[in-house]
Amino acid sequence: MQIPKMIKAVQHYKDVPHVDNPREEIKMKLAEFGLAEKVKPGMRIAITAGSRGVHGMVDVIAQIVQEVKDCGGEPFIFPSMGSHGGATAEGQEEMLRGLGFTDDVIKCPILSDMEPVYIGETELGTPCYIDKNAWGADGVIVVNRIKKHTEHNSKTESGLMKMMTIGMGKKVMAGYVHNQGVWGLTNIIPANGKFVCRHPEVNVICGVGLIENPEDRLGELHVVNGYDIPDVEPKLFARADELYPHLPFKTCDLLVVKRGGKNISGTGMDCNMIGRYGVGGLYEPEKLYSAGETEDFRNSGPLIDKIALLDLTDVSHGNAVGVGQADIITKRYYDKIDFNATYTNGLTTTFLQKIKIPYPAPTDKAAIETGVNCLNMLMATEGRKTEETVKVCVIDSTLHEGKFLVSKGLYDVLKLRDDIEFIGDFEDLEFDEEGTLLSDPLK
Repeated sequence: MQIPKMIKAVQHYKDVPHVDNPREEIKMKLAEFGLAEKVKPGMRIAITAGSRGVHGMVDVIAQIVQEVKDCGGEPFIFPSMGSHGGATAEGQEEMLRGLGFTDDVIKCPILSDMEPVYIGETELGTPCYIDKNAWGADGVIVVNRIKKHTEHNSKTESGLMKMMTIGMGKKVMAGYVHNQGVWGLTNIIPANGKFVCRHPEVNVICGVGLIENPEDRLGELHVVNGYDIPDVEPKLFARADELYPHLPFKTCDLLVVKRGGKNISGTGMDCNMIGRYGVGGLYEPEKLYSAGETEDFRNSGPLIDKIALLDLTDVSHGNAVGVGQADIITKRYYDKIDFNATYTNGLTTTFLQKIKIPYPAPTDKAAIETGVNCLNMLMATEGRKTEETVKVCVIDSTLHEGKFLVSKGLYDVLKLRDDIEFIGDFEDLEFDEEGTLLSDPLK
């Protein structure tokens, strides 16, 4: 089968919230919170910074630094990213610098150290460790995005509680939690997060939760009193879940993802977006389909036969954890893999499926051609595939921003929706002389 012609599709979301000026927003929210009453002159304040490239995050943290200074405090940032960055202090600082946490922007030190401090045992009987520099500070401000997690489902998944448990707990806690599988993620994160934020000697002053809108922009920003984080975060997560974007189809033969990486998702591609988790104990479309359930996969993402992942972002610094969720990669992607960083992160999570290496096609064009000629999953329910019926979708990343290139097969599905606009005509995908895909769904 030849690669089908594609047309651009744009999804128009309704009632989308926006934070147009992150610095002014966090300045106002911290004033309303009463930061000046919590931070006294001379106090050393530790501020978390994770490994995700979240819109507005650098501006928010830079302004928090300024607000702490205005209170007379002495702020510093510390990497809070578990085992990322090759689980080295240098690697984690380098990740932050690559995300934009440069001296001219944040205007405070970055203190990076992989040695955690044991601070006690939780009500669940689990040990609790946190970053040494955070433990030595007079107070901590926890900052993170609130969103669906890639490896478990609960009332609170990826957010402030996870940051206090795994991010601040370094490789020790990242390994300990993931070694308990889905149970650990679901139970240890809330138990340890609660222990940290209510530990008087840690003194978590407040949590700053960022919620993205469906367009991959900062939609809402919330400041929560440190002690109250365990009670408030489930409500913030419910709101984040409402705003979470989904691919607008239930089945797809071939999904082409132009780029993946740690700045996009902890697993390179957002598992909730692609419907593949690679975690024992979680339902996903492929498993449901194999069990004979073919009606609705909305609660666990779309059912996708093949995924071709074309490139790894430079900001990932070679960490390709999650690559195993794809079926096909390119030689360009393969050559960027830092196997030490990837395996360190992957082994810490214990989810080995995520670090298996797919077939490396020589070029983008070859990867897509391989994909369309290795389709077989959906034929039992949707019939034999032709260039007119095959469902192919090209996205920039799983932060797709509602913009796609789709084949005629998907066009026939999406044209029935009232939130999809089609632009232009069906055209062949464009490649350069070396077979690199030039067609861009974002343009």
